[in-house]
Amino acid sequence: MNIKTNSKQVKKNDIFVCIHDEKEDRHKYIKDIKKASAIIIDKEQNNKNNIPLIKVNNTNDTLFQIYNSYYNNPLKNLNIIGITGTDGKTTTAYLIKEILNKKEETAYLGTLGFIYKDKIIKTNNTTVSIDKLLEFANILKKENIKNLVMEVSSEGLLHNRCNHVFFNQIIITNITKDHLNIHKTYNNYLNTKIKIINHLKKDGIAIINKDDNSYKEINKVLKKKHIKRITYGKNKSNMQISNIKETYKKTSFNIKIKSNNYKIETNLLSKVNVYNIVPALIAVNNIGISIEEIINIIKNIKQVPGRLNTFITKKESIIILDYAHTVNATKNILEFANNIKKRNIITVVGCAGGRDKEKRKEIGQIVTNKSNTVIFTMDDPRNEKVKNIIKDMTKELKKNNYIYIKNRKKAIKYAINISKKDDLILILGKGTDNYMAIKNKYKKYNDLKQIKKYTK
Repeated sequence: MNIKTNSKQVKKNDIFVCIHDEKEDRHKYIKDIKKASAIIIDKEQNNKNNIPLIKVNNTNDTLFQIYNSYYNNPLKNLNIIGITGTDGKTTTAYLIKEILNKKEETAYLGTLGFIYKDKIIKTNNTTVSIDKLLEFANILKKENIKNLVMEVSSEGLLHNRCNHVFFNQIIITNITKDHLNIHKTYNNYLNTKIKIINHLKKDGIAIINKDDNSYKEINKVLKKKHIKRITYGKNKSNMQISNIKETYKKTSFNIKIKSNNYKIETNLLSKVNVYNIVPALIAVNNIGISIEEIINIIKNIKQVPGRLNTFITKKESIIILDYAHTVNATKNILEFANNIKKRNIITVVGCAGGRDKEKRKEIGQIVTNKSNTVIFTMDDPRNEKVKNIIKDMTKELKKNNYIYIKNRKKAIKYAINISKKDDLILILGKGTDNYMAIKNKYKKYNDLKQIKKYTK
């Protein structure tokens, strides 16, 4: 017997649980189930297939209770740090894992998969369903791993994937306009992100970016709930950032905590990563590791996969590979490139199909205004035509410094071919993804593999 929430996967003797969220209600699939030992519901149903119906108060709660009981409450002694935000979730979470691993084994769950010890388990979503999370927590329980740092996406919060999960600490990196194809308005998106506060333990700590435009709204909720909060940023904060210096090889900056000043040097590039490092530092310090120890560990951390990764081509131009696909992330990386450039900036970029169309023209304007040359190309077009996506990106442009090359491999090759020594080539959107989503299929594709053909 197995518990299923996908009606297409139900077999004889399985139990189907009709979970629901703001997007979908599984009760509507009851008619499609021909074989099952029982169906768990929380709404009255007509069952024409003569399968026993078990009515409960809330099917989502029941699903949690079933798995939680089966795995014997695996979340009970787990120290969980939850991270949400439009940008920076992956890097911040990865940094916390890397820093804590120097002292105590720590697991990561998010965009890069489920990572513990030397094992990586790929996941379909940044924030997994509750049954999957409990399965992973059970692995950590068996492995005697006490820390888990996890990314919490807006979709994960919207679809109740974090129900019954409570964090020891939460980090909200920033909230800027994104995912409007799902949330429809910025306020809906903001309110969904802020839901993470409801998942903080009573004695938990919230770590908040005071420089972010959403800070006032977030702080209002935290104050109302009397939650302990630690702020960071250039604005007057508990941990104040200053003197950021950027190159294409490293970054340095200062932080002030009360009357203490510290200098931090890192291999991670750009002020963007300053805003990822600092909340990671706070979270780890809250667990009991000294600031000095953390700074020494940070100094030796290499690049985060797919995030501002640098390569030198055979022509001695510089490639920067990054997952940037939001307006804010694109703006930040182009500003960084302009701060450090010696010659021209060549940008390879696209936008995903079936996603927020509003951001396309904004990204098109940013890259053409802040690059010397732009090559627009495909980036997970899904069921849209690539040329239509690019039309959305280019229809209001005032500059004519771009071309369109549909095939992403050819676009990268072209960018490198036209580059000269010290040019910066930005390859944005895909990071280290190993697929290209075309129609309903995931075809093998990897930017990194293409880049390596042309590097030293």
